[in-house]
Amino acid sequence: MSINTLAHVFTPHGNIVYTANDFRQTLRISVAGTIALSISTFYNVQYGVFFVVYPLMLLSLVPVFNRHVATQFVFSAAVNCVEMVLIVGYLSQWPLVMTLVVFGLYVMRFRFMSKGPLFLLGSMGVVCQSTMLNFMSYPTTNWHTLMFSNMEACVMAVALSALLHYLIPDVEPRQPPPRIEKDAARVRHESLLSGTVATMIFVVFQICDLSDSLSALMAGILILFPMHYRGAVISSIWRVVGVVLACLYILLVQLLIYDFSNHMLLMMPLIGLGLAFSARLHVMEKVGAGVGFASITTIGIMFGQNLHPDQDLVFSDLYRITSVTVALVATLTMVFLVHRVLNCFAATRFVITE
Repeated sequence: MSINTLAHVFTPHGNIVYTANDFRQTLRISVAGTIALSISTFYNVQYGVFFVVYPLMLLSLVPVFNRHVATQFVFSAAVNCVEMVLIVGYLSQWPLVMTLVVFGLYVMRFRFMSKGPLFLLGSMGVVCQSTMLNFMSYPTTNWHTLMFSNMEACVMAVALSALLHYLIPDVEPRQPPPRIEKDAARVRHESLLSGTVATMIFVVFQICDLSDSLSALMAGILILFPMHYRGAVISSIWRVVGVVLACLYILLVQLLIYDFSNHMLLMMPLIGLGLAFSARLHVMEKVGAGVGFASITTIGIMFGQNLHPDQDLVFSDLYRITSVTVALVATLTMVFLVHRVLNCFAATRFVITE
C-alpha cells in the first residue's frame, strides 16, 4: 500500500484521498519540524535530536490536540526521567536485575499500546526509555543535561502542537479511529513479543559501542509498534524505503549547499521542503508509521544530530542506510523466533487468519 502511494506522489493521483484536513496536518508537521530544528540549531543544544523528533512524532502520530494528548505526552517523559535515574543509577551494578526491570517496563508500556486508550503514553514511553538508556550507558553523558533536555523538548513539542493546531486548525472534526477488539491472549502475545525483543535490543546496545547508531536503535524499536510478526515485517519494509528516501534527499541538500550548510537561512527552507514532502506522503498513506513517517523521523534524527559545519552528512547517509538495514534484519529475526515460541502456548497464542 505504501509503495503504491509512493508511486502516486510523483504522478496524478485522483484515486488517492488527500483532504483539506490532511493538507493542514502536512503544514503543521513541516512547520513544527522547521521551527524545532531552527531553535535547537540556534541555541546549539547538546541533545537536539529530542527537540526535533518529539514534535515530529507528536504531530505525525496524533492528528488532534487536546488535554488528554498533552497529559499523556508530558507525564510519560516525566516518569521516564525518574525511572532512568533509578534504573541506571542504582541497578547498573546488577546487570541481570537491571535487565529484568527494563523488560518489565517495556512489557507494561507495550500493554498500554495494545489496549488502545493509553497508546500515546506507551509509545512515547518506549521511545523515551530506549533513547535515554542508550545515552546514559556512556560515561561521558551528563545526566542533568540529558534529563532537562528531554523534559524541555517534551514541553516544546506540546507547545508547538497546541500553537499550530490553533493557527492551522482542521477544516472539519476528525473521527476517532475504529477500535480493534482484542482477546486476552492477543494482548499478552503483543506485550510479551514486543517487550522481549525491545529488551534484546537494549542488551545489544549495552554490550556494544553503538553511540552513533541512534537511527538503527529507533528503527528496531519503531517496527515493533504493530506488535505482531506480520506487522513488523511490513513495517520494516516501509522503514527501509523511508530511510533511503530521506537519505537521498539529505544527500541532495548536502551537495546543493556544500560549504554553506552552517547558514540557517539556506538550510531551513530545504529542510522544510523535505519535511513537507515526507509529511504529505505520511498523511496520504494513513497507515501510522509507514514510509512517510520513516522519512520524517530520519530527517529529524540526521539534522538534529549532524547539522554542524564540521559534520559529513554524506558519510552519515551511507552509514545510516547500512546500520538501519542490519538492525531491521536482526530485529525481524528476533521477532520471528519470539513469535514462534509464544504461539506454542495457548495463553499467548495469536495467529493472523485474515
